[in-house]
Amino acid sequence: MSRFAFAATLLFASTLAAPAQEGRSIALILDASGSMNAKLGTGGTRIEAAKAAVAAFVAKLDPNLRISYRVYGHQSPTRERNCKDTELLVDFAPAAANRAAILAKTQAIKAQGYTPITHVIQLAATDIAQEPGSRTVVLVSDGKETCPGDPCAAAKALAAADARLTIHTIGFNVDAAARFQLQCMARVARGTYSDASGAADLGARLGAAVAAKPEPPPSEQKPVPQKKTTITIVKPKPGRLQIKNPDFRGHRVTEAETEKAFGVFHNMTFMELPAGIYNVAFGPTLWRSVEVRAGETTVLDPGVLVMPNASNAGHKVLDWETGVEVGSISHAVNSLSVMPSTFTVMFGNARWDNIEVEAGERKVLNPAVIVVNGASGAGHRVLADDGTLVAVVSSFGHILPVPPGQYTIEIEGQTVPLDLQEGQRMEINVK
Repeated sequence: MSRFAFAATLLFASTLAAPAQEGRSIALILDASGSMNAKLGTGGTRIEAAKAAVAAFVAKLDPNLRISYRVYGHQSPTRERNCKDTELLVDFAPAAANRAAILAKTQAIKAQGYTPITHVIQLAATDIAQEPGSRTVVLVSDGKETCPGDPCAAAKALAAADARLTIHTIGFNVDAAARFQLQCMARVARGTYSDASGAADLGARLGAAVAAKPEPPPSEQKPVPQKKTTITIVKPKPGRLQIKNPDFRGHRVTEAETEKAFGVFHNMTFMELPAGIYNVAFGPTLWRSVEVRAGETTVLDPGVLVMPNASNAGHKVLDWETGVEVGSISHAVNSLSVMPSTFTVMFGNARWDNIEVEAGERKVLNPAVIVVNGASGAGHRVLADDGTLVAVVSSFGHILPVPPGQYTIEIEGQTVPLDLQEGQRMEINVK
């Protein structure tokens, strides 16, 4: 039995004891991971906008609606990679009784950690399992899963275990890969997905999710058996997975629930797969919650990061939020297929931050290049403006690509300042 099926079985057992009364309960989940500290184009940070949205949303709630409040990513810094970082800040009670507590708890939140979506929705489903009437989980996230597990597979299992459970998802300034994941969760759990970009927008999306009419539970009446003289068995149709701009290194495809391998996608047109939810590898990272439906084609459209003048030593490409290495680029292999997201590219000890790669985009990096003609074998230190050693240029490697910025280079007892622009080639002749 898979871990999702096991969790769903436990939840189903608990919901059997819940009285089937009229009413509505909402489990609100807010993302407080480190990426929520990102700046918005309109000013302020994502977490500040989210706090304002929650305050406005709670103020307008029906006083009799029962609500709980769970947050994740707020207790541990990103470097600890805490995949259990979530807390039920306010337990279920009518909104009239919970408003003040939710507002107070919201103001104290500090965004800083990981995004354990799978773990969080499983706990939220357990939180709400004993609530009477319809049960609705509303998840706000600005990013994709950063921990083990597949949130779409988990949502599917939880919805199958509880016919009264609905999961709505809201993507707050998300990239294409995160949107793909959140849409899959809502689709398999009878919910809706929506995008939000600011405080007012997010508040409106929260209100719409709560106002959405839940699907009625299936009838408990047993169908009357009918005599049949003919039985027709329909073969299940496979679906297709297509990856645009696949990396020549290949993309391993595994079933989300069982982790069963279905092969490696290279430069093929498509891969036929049984209907289900899959994970697709992009280097050491996974594009999760890829739903393949019978008779349909699911298309992944990654971006490509290209650096024509990459160094021989290579450049690590890091996920901007977690700092996890997703791949590398070098002079020998100067391109990398990546999930649509934001990245940091390393140049020795120097960082080129906030490199956004959108779905289907071919993002070309043009670093500045320092060329030292006549460099000594002992080498010349290149320092960032804060004094950090970036790299050493020597006769063994006299060409150094660096991010645009201010540097100094130490040559023959002299410290030479360099103010470099993107794509600039700075040649230094040592005579």
